[in-house]
Amino acid sequence: MQIKNKPTNHHTIASYFARTHINNVVLQGANEQHILAKAGLTSAQLQQLKSRVSPAQLASIIDSCWRVNGDEFLGLTEQKVKRGMFALLAERLINCKTLEEVLMHTSDFYQLTGDQLQLEIETKGTYVVCSLTINFEKKRIGSTPDSLLTELLLLIFHRFASWLIGELIPLNKVCVKHTQPEHHEEYRLMFPCRCEFEHKQNGLVFDAKYLLSPIVQHADSLSEYLNQVPLQWFRKQSYYDTYSAKVIRVLENAVLEKEAHLESVASTLNMSARTLRRKLIAEGCRFQQLKDNTRRDKAINLLEQDELTIAQIGLAIGFTELATFSRAFKHWTGVSPSTYRRYSA
Repeated sequence: MQIKNKPTNHHTIASYFARTHINNVVLQGANEQHILAKAGLTSAQLQQLKSRVSPAQLASIIDSCWRVNGDEFLGLTEQKVKRGMFALLAERLINCKTLEEVLMHTSDFYQLTGDQLQLEIETKGTYVVCSLTINFEKKRIGSTPDSLLTELLLLIFHRFASWLIGELIPLNKVCVKHTQPEHHEEYRLMFPCRCEFEHKQNGLVFDAKYLLSPIVQHADSLSEYLNQVPLQWFRKQSYYDTYSAKVIRVLENAVLEKEAHLESVASTLNMSARTLRRKLIAEGCRFQQLKDNTRRDKAINLLEQDELTIAQIGLAIGFTELATFSRAFKHWTGVSPSTYRRYSA
């Protein structure tokens, strides 16, 4: 039996985001089943707290939210930020020369278009702090956490800015006002750095030298980018060059189990296992966690291939015993592989 790996984006996203975005837009009058059907999801899947969704599925949900309330800020601020505002901003930013100019124009843009978002840029020594102040709606109905919009905006700011200069902007840290959520482990996938919770402000901190980075994108590439928004924001960024990203790429291409060992991966990256372990720890990651995440995402991807048995999928990701694979998969997602496949059918 031939096992086919999809050519792009094996990674998955915590169902927390899908579930919370849907709950939020349902409070605003949307039809939950319509949104789920459009995204190719079922209620049973999202009821499993540890289940995962694909970038395309989450993008579909966000797009549905925008269509329902016509608000890029998801109906969570005092006034709407009408759909199309990001595209309007992006068309201005593509003409900037440097990242510093991009940040200044972004700050001016949101000051001119309303009071829902303020972006402040402050240089502190060798670092830059980009702080976001969001004017959340005070009398919001329901229990949608403020963190939902905060997480999304921080992700967009980092990933779009990195795309504009054509390389990852390494973050020194991410700061958020909210307390550490249950899905905090997902932050390591969203932001390749440490995160400080219960901070006085929401913001990104990075090396000031990146302010001088030139904008390498152009009008044609922006048009293609905007056609794929919001999916672009949730895809794995191909230019990420952190050590954790390098390890993930090696693990994704590993065919045999022995190729997925720390020593083997370190050798592929031309370093010792000890050096690689130290570099991953500095990024807030552990090798085994990266390996487990890669195995989990591969397994979820392969479960979509109905012709494969559960045992074949387990073997494909390095488990020789079906029982061992089932236990690991249940630990990762909360349900057995067969149950997961049934829920997503």
